[in-house]
Amino acid sequence: MSSIHARIPADLAATIRKETNWSLSHRLRHGAQSVLARAYPRVFGMIREPSWLFFDLVFPILGMCSFVFLLRSRGVDDAWVSATILASALLTFWTSVIWMMAGQFRWERDSGNLTLYITAPVGLGPITLGMAVGGALGMAFRAVVIITAGTLAFGATYEIREPALLALTLLLGVAAMYALGACLAAFFLISGREADHLGDLLNEPMQLLGGVFAPIRSLGLVGMVAIGVLPLAPAADALRQIAIPQLAVSGLLPVNIELLILIVMVVVFSIGSRYALRYIERVGRAGGKLLTRAD
Repeated sequence: MSSIHARIPADLAATIRKETNWSLSHRLRHGAQSVLARAYPRVFGMIREPSWLFFDLVFPILGMCSFVFLLRSRGVDDAWVSATILASALLTFWTSVIWMMAGQFRWERDSGNLTLYITAPVGLGPITLGMAVGGALGMAFRAVVIITAGTLAFGATYEIREPALLALTLLLGVAAMYALGACLAAFFLISGREADHLGDLLNEPMQLLGGVFAPIRSLGLVGMVAIGVLPLAPAADALRQIAIPQLAVSGLLPVNIELLILIVMVVVFSIGSRYALRYIERVGRAGGKLLTRAD
């Protein structure tokens, strides 16, 4: 009997090692499956609830129209009308970063799903990457609809001489924003009930600091600081210079410099999110308090 009891811990340890020591190919395959599984509901979820799609499209278009009417009432050049429509499309990604990335883990905790994320063997990294990929693809459709509606309604025109550069700028801008959102997801979760206030703080005020509806160079020193820490700022400024060449003189920095800033942001925020997510996993598994609702 004693020999049986002596073998149980060894057998259990061998089973644990066998089930957790995955090969690199197995980890990559499992991670890719997790990314696709987490991205799927963000891409196709709106099909199951058409009313969500209606409101997600109508409200941003109404906001865009209000700014366009304001600009035209002041006699602003039509180039800035085109820039406003382009900025409204870019703003859909930023809104998704704040509410569908930064605040996601807090909402998952309140609904009871965060425990499953913390205990999942794949880790929070692929789950967060799936959130970002699905959110970016879903918002891309909304951005196209906003630009199309603005072009048809207000006659906006764009002169894109380098489409590859435009696509690269948009890709880097979106990647930097969602990498920042992954960092903020850990911060929002730890902040508890203050997360809603942080979300509001990062919404409208960041539109001003990001130079979404006005040239960021008009902010002076504040604009220089914003373009170095806020992905929305260099992305909006670079897209405006590329898509509307007559507004290139209003740019704060050359497009190449702003692309370099976005690349640095992608790297820094990605590394920061990796450490932040590992901290959440460690604290959540060790103490368990991180998994309980703040209220």
